[in-house]
Amino acid sequence: MFVVSITGCPCVTSVSLTTQVLEQATAHHLRQIYLRFLDMTDCYALEDEGLQTLTLHCTQLQHLYLRRCVRIGDAGVQAIGINCPYIKELSISDCRKVTDYGVCALSKIGDNLRYLSVAKCDKVSDVGVIQLAKNCRKLRYLNVRGCEAVSDDAMDVLARNCTKLKSLDIGKCDVTDEGLQVLSHNCSQLKKLSLKSCDAITDDGVKCIAKKCRHLEQLNIQDCHLTVDAYRAVKRYCKKCFIEHTNPGFY
Repeated sequence: MFVVSITGCPCVTSVSLTTQVLEQATAHHLRQIYLRFLDMTDCYALEDEGLQTLTLHCTQLQHLYLRRCVRIGDAGVQAIGINCPYIKELSISDCRKVTDYGVCALSKIGDNLRYLSVAKCDKVSDVGVIQLAKNCRKLRYLNVRGCEAVSDDAMDVLARNCTKLKSLDIGKCDVTDEGLQVLSHNCSQLKKLSLKSCDAITDDGVKCIAKKCRHLEQLNIQDCHLTVDAYRAVKRYCKKCFIEHTNPGFY
């Protein structure tokens, strides 16, 4: 069994524990240091109790990555929102136990939160995203890919509150042209947008994005029901945009 102890190392500010063998004891060993950066990707042994302890003793965290920590749920995420007010970047992608309750708790971080990924957290819906958008207005990056209960209602609140968004992934969400329209009118600084597998969008929605978001550098329209007209509109208005697609007619 692999255990890392950095007790007595108060100057350490960055730790990566991207391993699949993490004991609960790790949180205890981190208690005396002022961590700013912690990557615990794939630490599948970490549970809510360990995360709660960690956040209590690492309150200065700014960057926290918990990708595929599959035992983490709302209780652990709530502890982040309560104990780590300086968090700027957080990924809980593939933590499928997390629900809207956890995301609403994260919204307490407020304007410090700039980057959030809840990709494939399929229990997250409009409720969580709306609360997040209302409280975290300085978001620059949001990934809700695979959250199929996220719809135009969330896009409306997100676009009107988080106008400085640079990157948004709404792949496989229940977003239509209506959602894209409000995004285009309010988030003109978008540079990266993923619409992969958004079945309900049409050429009209993509054209609206192209006309209003001319700083777009990367657009994913894979597995979307679009024609070459949408492709041409992006090429016309977003000169530097790289388009990811699966339509052989676009080549």
